Amino acid sequence: MRKRWVPDDKLRIGLFWPYSRTLLPSEEIARRNPDLLDLANHTGLAQQIERLGFDFTLVADGYAPASEENSRIGFQDPSTMALLLAPYLLQATTTLGVLSTLHTSYLHPVFIARAAAQLDFLSGGRWGWNIVNGFRGHEAKLFGKDKLPDDGGYGMSDEALNIILDLWAGKSLDHHGACFNVEGKIRSPLPAETPLLVSAASSERGRQFAGKYCHYLFATPVSIEDVDEMAKDLQKSSEEAGREHRTQVLMLSDIFIRDEPGRAREEYDELIASSDPEALKAWSKHLSQQKFRGKRPEDIFGFIGTPDEIAEQMIEMHRSGSLTGILCRFPIWQPEEIERFGSVIKKLESAGVWSSPESRGYSW
Repeated sequence: MRKRWVPDDKLRIGLFWPYSRTLLPSEEIARRNPDLLDLANHTGLAQQIERLGFDFTLVADGYAPASEENSRIGFQDPSTMALLLAPYLLQATTTLGVLSTLHTSYLHPVFIARAAAQLDFLSGGRWGWNIVNGFRGHEAKLFGKDKLPDDGGYGMSDEALNIILDLWAGKSLDHHGACFNVEGKIRSPLPAETPLLVSAASSERGRQFAGKYCHYLFATPVSIEDVDEMAKDLQKSSEEAGREHRTQVLMLSDIFIRDEPGRAREEYDELIASSDPEALKAWSKHLSQQKFRGKRPEDIFGFIGTPDEIAEQMIEMHRSGSLTGILCRFPIWQPEEIERFGSVIKKLESAGVWSSPESRGYSW
């Protein structure tokens, strides 16, 4: 079953995969979450979200711990490796899309092209790529790089992605560019269609890159006005690139649900307040290397409330603005927490803003 990108008026729902013990710098949250290093927890979660109607999951990745403080509380260390976790999630499911994060600054385009082609083959067309340049200086040093490029790495990403697209098309290359030299072609099998491409970006240059090449921009807007602004930028970039459809916005959002009014906000605020001060400081320092137009880089939008409240908010944002996709981040990813979202999905379906993956051919 090959998943195809079909832009339409229906909201897409994805899961931001819990790739570390906690997705926020809190030892309390880490303590309340399942065991990250038990593979059964990952395959079980993949099967659960597929049953609930999620379209895909996106697995983030990194290479080096951000700080000793972060590692001490289990924040981003230990973590799964997006490329190698994907086959397990794909084998455990039949329709769920899986997006792996791969860095163009650290991985050669020939390796990315070959690995991606194999994952496309193994999944039957259910794998996609979250393209990131790499913005953390300490990770660049891990790979022997003194510093990251002044343009944020987009010159390298441009060159790498064009090499990869040509290799996927079966071309034999004689490429000698600013960053890479590639002669020849890769072995088949090759993707029958271009895998889904997502770009995790926050800068103006990042939006231009996403609008030129990608199906989705993975971003952290904090309001519907931010989403609309991003959509306008993407429309312009997509039109300049001669693309038929503009790149869609995929908004990262925290999800926290309780049945009793006011209870979700109270508990969520307690979780945020449990953040370790030193780990939070180190995390914010690394995130500050990105450009967020004056907003605090750790701020993201949150759907916090009862199932009715959350569904109403999603429906309003979808109908009144440019919101096309939500990437759900569950601070607590115990099965019962994920299951609560099922009632939200049913309400979205009743309102006509979401339809089951099956009804639309399991499109991305």
